[in-house]
Amino acid sequence: TPRLIKGLDIGANDYLVKPIDRNELIARVRTQVRRRRYQDRLRANYERSLSLALTDTLTGVYNRRYLGNHLEKALERARESGKQVSVVLFDIDHFKSVNDTHGHAVGDEVLRHVAQRVNGNLRNFDMVARYGGEEFVIVMPDTSGETAEMVAERLRDRVARDPITVAGPPGKLDITISMGVAANNSPGDTPDDLLKRADEAMFQAKRAGRNKVIGFRPVEATSSAA
Repeated sequence: TPRLIKGLDIGANDYLVKPIDRNELIARVRTQVRRRRYQDRLRANYERSLSLALTDTLTGVYNRRYLGNHLEKALERARESGKQVSVVLFDIDHFKSVNDTHGHAVGDEVLRHVAQRVNGNLRNFDMVARYGGEEFVIVMPDTSGETAEMVAERLRDRVARDPITVAGPPGKLDITISMGVAANNSPGDTPDDLLKRADEAMFQAKRAGRNKVIGFRPVEATSSAA
């Protein structure tokens, strides 16, 4: 009938005709329940696979692959809105010593704790990614470099203030991080530009004694008279 055809056309996936047979109704309901459960499993498997493709399996934060796409889109939105995007690159101080002294299992615990501690103290729309090894990147949309430096200082203090509890000896470890901050300053800035500046600033933080936050400052060219 036209009504049946219309119903199927707008999304109905089954139908019954009157008079309704009870056994047929039960059988069809069971079929629809099984179909829905199968679709839910497919969706859950898809979301699980997508999560594995985008996140770092050890720390649970995003991976480097996702970082590139996310930062590119953040810069595109910044060009449209005229607002800044800030990037914080940080790594764990003396991490090689942690691995060498206490083993890689403890090192993995430190990575997880630091990532979770930082990720749990950011806004919902900020993003943390593992950049590689003991290095991590935070992307802060709609955030100036000055504001990002203040947030980074709070995060640095949050990590340094409380020792990290690990399984086995030594039980607790004092961990610090060094952080470099950079913000976009021209429409042509690329993700690589921001990451390179943040990396330079982080290197300065390391040279300054570690456990510090340094904002990128461009070196102005100077000329001298002959």
